[in-house]
Amino acid sequence: MPAITRRIALAALVSALPAAAFAAHRRREAPRERILVDVSPLRRNGDNTDADFLADVLPGYLSQSIGPGHEVRVRIDSVTYGPPGSDGSPSDTHAVDWIEGVGWVDGRETPLTCSVVAEIVQPSFGDYGARMRQDTLARSFAQWLPRQVGL
Repeated sequence: MPAITRRIALAALVSALPAAAFAAHRRREAPRERILVDVSPLRRNGDNTDADFLADVLPGYLSQSIGPGHEVRVRIDSVTYGPPGSDGSPSDTHAVDWIEGVGWVDGRETPLTCSVVAEIVQPSFGDYGARMRQDTLARSFAQWLPRQVGL
């Protein structure tokens, strides 16, 4: 009769344990936010440049300003770039730009209109000035939305 050694007994015990006992504990995933950006009103009006830019950057800015665990949906209805001097200053180096839309955060809806004073960069190499104006409007919209819905 073969003798049962400690090594054989330990091997039998270990093989009887479920594999899940050795599995690394999975990190609990943070609740994923759901952010949807609708720029179809801009596209219907032929403003594909702003639509493409806002569809690309707005989800990231909304995620930063609202935080995780929220369901966010926005619709951008219009973007308006003011002419030089529209801020009322005597020089033609600034303008007032506008972005209008509607935002929903966890089912709470709010219309939102943001205006910003933009610096007009001339000459604008590689559309730098235009991108800065678009980016400023996107950030403004994303930062005001949580305030307007009461977060």
